[in-house]
Amino acid sequence: MKKQKIYMTLISLCGVAVLGMGIYQSTALFADPNTRLDTIFYCLVMIALLTMCHMLPIYITSDKTMEISFVPVVACIVTKGVALSIVLYAISSLLVFLQDPHTKKYYSPWRRAPWKELFNVSNVLVANWIGGLAYNLIVPTSGSPVLSWSVMFGAVAFSFIAILGNLVFFILYFKLSEQGQFFALLRDNIGGILPNILATIPLGLVIGFILTQFNAYLWLLLFMGPLMLARYSFKVYLDSHTILLRTIASLVEAIEAKDPYTHGHSQRVAYLSSEICKAMNCTRAFTDQVMMAALLHDTGKIGVEDAVLRKPGPLTPEEYAIIMQHPVVGRRIIESINLSQVVNDAVLYHHRRYDGTGYPPEGPPAGKLPLGAAILAVADTYDAIISDRPYRAGLTKARAREIIEEVAGTQLDPKVVRVFLSIEPRLRPEDAEKLLLYTV
Repeated sequence: MKKQKIYMTLISLCGVAVLGMGIYQSTALFADPNTRLDTIFYCLVMIALLTMCHMLPIYITSDKTMEISFVPVVACIVTKGVALSIVLYAISSLLVFLQDPHTKKYYSPWRRAPWKELFNVSNVLVANWIGGLAYNLIVPTSGSPVLSWSVMFGAVAFSFIAILGNLVFFILYFKLSEQGQFFALLRDNIGGILPNILATIPLGLVIGFILTQFNAYLWLLLFMGPLMLARYSFKVYLDSHTILLRTIASLVEAIEAKDPYTHGHSQRVAYLSSEICKAMNCTRAFTDQVMMAALLHDTGKIGVEDAVLRKPGPLTPEEYAIIMQHPVVGRRIIESINLSQVVNDAVLYHHRRYDGTGYPPEGPPAGKLPLGAAILAVADTYDAIISDRPYRAGLTKARAREIIEEVAGTQLDPKVVRVFLSIEPRLRPEDAEKLLLYTV
């Protein structure tokens, strides 16, 4: 989008300006010939640390990574100042080679996507510079002991402002493409990322303390173990989540293989459900759980005979009774995955009506349907109306809106229907596979 390109250009220009200021201010550190060699050696060590942290990213999704370079950044700031940390961070980013998770080949991000990488690095440089202003206000003079109260408080202030600034810059980028509400995105992301990175501040201070000691560079090797352990713990969690998503994807493929008429149905319902959640200002965690339930909501159809699923005419009472069991069967199938109660309830009750009828017959009374199930019910009903089925062609979106509005308060939760109808004109369920993003 044009707005995003303009925004990326502005951030990149600001990043280049900040780097220029950093280079100019850092020259004073090399002025004294008696300490010049030590300063150069210090820079080489920090560049090596930063580069190593850049090259060991944690893949949050297939195209999003999280790294631990914040630890040496804090160490550099408390020992040599903000200006040099900016310069060293920029230099280290040029030396990075990453491994493609699919091809396993190494590549330079600057060669693959130079403008994107310039924006990413500039984003960090500008955020660090803003955080550095706060640090310099708290620690106005250089040479203060690393473990003094002023330096430690300054490091916390820098970290909070820099991380928050970096997060805000990225959220603004996504906001410009209308990919969510700003404060909802900020709330959902800061709750998961900020505490984890702030926990690395003590390690950064300890590394900074070691760097201030004469001939203490080799001692850094002792502290690389905890740093790598922190990365490993993040990676183990994310890998387990990836396995869960692959399990869900396999179940969805199995369902769609049985009933070709519903190909893409689960993805479309997941997309519609996520958009409803966003419009209702639901938390990121709740939205992810509803999306997961949407992908799994027809799992129970694995146990339904093909002749019933693909029957081109009306179902007999006996056949309909079999279909009515698929939420219960689906809930039983996903029990072993150990999912949240939100997912379990949504899968079990997505055909339970708002007025207390529907199936399964045992369930919440009228008006007490769990929110996840209510959202999933609206999304599922809408997509079922506009999709082709063996016994009829899909209806128009306009007619689907009318039907949804007619059954509000009886079949569907009226408050969810109101929200859905307000956003329906901009929704594109036909592009769900492109628009739906699986996040942690």
